[in-house]
Amino acid sequence: MRNDFVVTSNVQKFLSGYERVESRAAIEKCFMTVEGDPGRGKTSTAEWFAIQNDLPIIRAKREWTSRWMLEDLLDCIGSEPDRTFKEMYRQAVRVLAGRSESARAAGVPYAIVIDEADHIVSSQKMMETLRDITDQVEVPVILVGMGRLNKALTRYKQISSRVSAEVSFTALTQEDTRRLIAARCESEVADDLAAHLHKTSNGFAREVLEGIGSIERVGRRLGRMVTLADMEGQVLLTDRVTGKSVTVRAD
Repeated sequence: MRNDFVVTSNVQKFLSGYERVESRAAIEKCFMTVEGDPGRGKTSTAEWFAIQNDLPIIRAKREWTSRWMLEDLLDCIGSEPDRTFKEMYRQAVRVLAGRSESARAAGVPYAIVIDEADHIVSSQKMMETLRDITDQVEVPVILVGMGRLNKALTRYKQISSRVSAEVSFTALTQEDTRRLIAARCESEVADDLAAHLHKTSNGFAREVLEGIGSIERVGRRLGRMVTLADMEGQVLLTDRVTGKSVTVRAD
């Protein structure tokens, strides 16, 4: 399977959300939230965006504290953490300010990306630490998590009022599925099979990619375009609700 990144409708929503943050009228509105069920492509999109623009991306942990969060952030931006929380905070502000200014001068994005952000939105101390950093540096923070981020943030009015963009990753469209197949699958796929994969995947990018892997195995054996009939009786993907294999029935 090819590893090409595909700009789906969800990715387009992500990019539009970041543009709203960048063009915000109120400088302090630096936060962007990205929500959606697991398997919708949030993490892969956040990683792609971070890699493309050389942005710091860190994964929140269940046991994170404000200190641990700063240590991970400083490690990510290549700065050896100082000893005390106070020193680390000043260090983060100084380094991020320099990186942000350089990006602004070059006309390229700069933001802090935090995946698995569900682990931190319940901590007022960590959220306030991020808010303090954004107030001083004016660098956007992209929080990526499941469908409870915005609801959780409503308990902190001083934080929720700083959200410029709320992005929701939803089910892939049929065109999204076709784009993924065209870009990632190394076997040619017939329209009837592409439509079947879209239907059985329930719009989850993870399941579409699993299905592409199954189709490729058949395609390598046949050496030609793979049709729905060719996949008859073959396992296409795993149903995330039941955990059972989904076998193709062409009738």
